[in-house]
Amino acid sequence: MTDEGFEKYNDVPLYFSHYYNFLFIYKSQKMENGDQIFLQLGGNMEKVSAMVVDVNDPLTIDEKSDDEYAYIKNKDNQVVWKQGIPAEDE
Repeated sequence: MTDEGFEKYNDVPLYFSHYYNFLFIYKSQKMENGDQIFLQLGGNMEKVSAMVVDVNDPLTIDEKSDDEYAYIKNKDNQVVWKQGIPAEDE
């Protein structure tokens, strides 16, 4: 799945899940087909210190696709689509 993943899921709401080692991790709900979207924001102290996170305000891949890492896992926990470069620690 290349750009198809982005087109199919670009407006699915992603909610804050957790923070780990300068990364804010957002996730979607699992979809009917078992796919789940993950988004990593931040990656270093400079980026994280400038971020505002609202756990009640969902994000989408579409609005956060620049310079961030997003991926989709299927029901078998396999990455079927990814965009961007993961932080070195993940």
